[in-house]
Amino acid sequence: MKKVLTAILFLGLMFGTTMIQDKAHAQTQEGDFKLGVGLAFGTGVGFGFGNLDNDLGIRVDGYYAFTPEIRAGGDFTFYFPKEESESFMGATITEKATVWELNLNGHYLFVDDGELIVYALGGINITGISISSEETGSGFNFGGEFSDTEFGLNLGGGLEYDLDFADLFAEAKLGNLGGNANQFVLGAGLRFSF
Repeated sequence: MKKVLTAILFLGLMFGTTMIQDKAHAQTQEGDFKLGVGLAFGTGVGFGFGNLDNDLGIRVDGYYAFTPEIRAGGDFTFYFPKEESESFMGATITEKATVWELNLNGHYLFVDDGELIVYALGGINITGISISSEETGSGFNFGGEFSDTEFGLNLGGGLEYDLDFADLFAEAKLGNLGGNANQFVLGAGLRFSF
């Protein structure tokens, strides 16, 4: 029994020492490709339609490294639709807003020690919004749709931290600068290297 306990203790120490040892972190190389998924929180893109600002969304992204300091790619964010209803003189008016954005960005990596990456970003933003409204209960049913697409610029920065299986990223940017859909956006998620 003593030998078994000694063997278990020895194996436990070996395994623990292996887990604690520093792992080799690879810095960004030319040709590296990352795909990511995460969440985005914006100050709201509603084009001024009451309380229909869309603020929480799901994003996917992909980035390719052209040099160890420069990479480019894009991300797509779909904001969860928001709906608002209001009653007026026996009628109910319901409005629903759906917003998406496509960003084509370049990253300049200021810090890349293999474990932590800090980068600045800049690029082009395309934001689309669709508003639908419906009136019911007044004896007449009215409805309509409005959609628009805005073009603007992105400026911001972010960081990535190596978690062994993926990189945890966090990003802050001013999106759609120069357009009507400008907003401040925070993003976070995981990026996987390929």
